[in-house]
Amino acid sequence: MTSVGLADHEATALAWLPGYRSDAPALLRAFDLFVLPSRREGISNTILEAMATAKPVLATAVGGSPEIVVDGATGRLVPRGDAAAMADMLMAYADDPELAAAHGQAGLARIVERFSLAAMVASYDAVYRELC
Repeated sequence: MTSVGLADHEATALAWLPGYRSDAPALLRAFDLFVLPSRREGISNTILEAMATAKPVLATAVGGSPEIVVDGATGRLVPRGDAAAMADMLMAYADDPELAAAHGQAGLARIVERFSLAAMVASYDAVYRELC
């Protein structure tokens, strides 16, 4: 048994763990929603990548996730370990595809505005100009 109480064969039936993939952008575009139920997290590149493909993000409010995901605008954040809240938000997106699409588009706009290469260069430029 694993630490969550599932035998390996049971866990395999519940999750797809593909390992390294060279087609990650295509896979992300095929999803309806990106979910990251981390217990601990830094700034997640996977959240940034999902938002860049206009997918709404459902994540736990840990680490850097609240810096990226605007709860209620680009996705939803739930408390770490709150499976009921995660399930509720999954169902909310399943029941409201327009909301999912709106959050996905808002996430894409946020990526372009705050996390794109152009935004990063502009931020560095502003810091350098302030220091000079």
